Amino acid sequence: MSASMIWRRRSPPIGDLLGIAPRTFLVVGAEHKRAPILLREHLQGDESDALRLLSRCREVGLDQAMVLATCDRCEVWAAVDDAARATRDITALIAEAAGQEVAAIAPQLHALTDDAALRYAFAVAASLESQVIGEPQVLGQVKDAYRLTARSGMSGTTLDAVLQAALAAAKRVRSETDIAAQSVSMAACVVKVGRQVHGKLDKCAALLIGDGDLGELVADQLSEAGIKRWSVVHPIAARARELANRRQAHATTPDQLADMLAEADIVVAAQDSLSYVITAPMIETALKKRRRRPMLLLDLAVPGDIDPAIDKIDDAFRYGFDDLERLAMTGRKERAEAQAAAYTVIDAELAQFQRAQEERGAADTVAALRAHFEAERLALLAENPQMDGPELTRRLIGRLLHRPSTALKQEQPDTSLDTAARRLFGLDEE
Repeated sequence: MSASMIWRRRSPPIGDLLGIAPRTFLVVGAEHKRAPILLREHLQGDESDALRLLSRCREVGLDQAMVLATCDRCEVWAAVDDAARATRDITALIAEAAGQEVAAIAPQLHALTDDAALRYAFAVAASLESQVIGEPQVLGQVKDAYRLTARSGMSGTTLDAVLQAALAAAKRVRSETDIAAQSVSMAACVVKVGRQVHGKLDKCAALLIGDGDLGELVADQLSEAGIKRWSVVHPIAARARELANRRQAHATTPDQLADMLAEADIVVAAQDSLSYVITAPMIETALKKRRRRPMLLLDLAVPGDIDPAIDKIDDAFRYGFDDLERLAMTGRKERAEAQAAAYTVIDAELAQFQRAQEERGAADTVAALRAHFEAERLALLAENPQMDGPELTRRLIGRLLHRPSTALKQEQPDTSLDTAARRLFGLDEE
């Protein structure tokens, strides 16, 4: 059964008639496949930016929403009653956060609902929608975003159910498949290459450019291997300070990059810029200042941050994403097999989640029906305390059947309503 049958069930219709229709799960935002410029230049922020966007979501009427803002995406995940209206509202809020007009930003966003949104959320948590498939940071990022939502009072039954199921699916993917092997093995290869170029790493100085997830993973591996001296460069000053605080490093601005290169034995580039961040002339100048002491340049961005022309320069050793992938022996075939296995887990978890939601939805509908019937009975008794049993029963039946009868007798009859009513009350059997 598809998720759309759960989030917008057509049968039984009594839930819709009573105003207890289930909410729609909605994802609206920018991700690396559609909006690279938007992501890199306008929507990367810190926790305060996410809190601000959550606050704006509440102001426009959303009561269940989460902001997921990473180097790969800036999205709002929400549980809504009116998906079309919520999509327009969230698009406007993202445009506001980016400082752009809605007309300019809307084509760069994606909007998913129902089964597509659910499968996407599960895949994001499992790192199947990242630029680097299998990178381990995204699961923690989703958890952090979820905690921020709960702290802001923006969580709720529907959103909680989706996120808990997505996180559970992601854990299964990581434990039961090799999807994380690529990024982890690549990071381990970096340490080997670093030792080949510099020997012991405890005397080396390193420079981290940008905050791409694989870049941070590699930086973690290098730190564990002995590197203590770090500098950080990021185009957003607040983000640079955040990264520097995490690594007890020195934060600097892009205009100081040339000077920082001269001091760096190892450079980890993960900014995903639209143009090369490091050029051949910059490396030539840095090597002269370093008196030709070798430099290891790790380009982990997609597309690259470091000009391949540097390969022609002596004493500069550049390794791109493809180079590290080959060293780690995780080729295209292995990646495809790991992804297929991961999606098998995702689909199994999604089906289980959908069954659970269907069962819960049925229980909620039965509970709502009982409450509705009891409320009508009490209201009738309050209006006519002295009414005898037969008259009370007759009037109660009339009240309870009023809305279903109106729906069945509408100008354009809905045959599905008629069929559902007969099935619910066993009319054909009688």
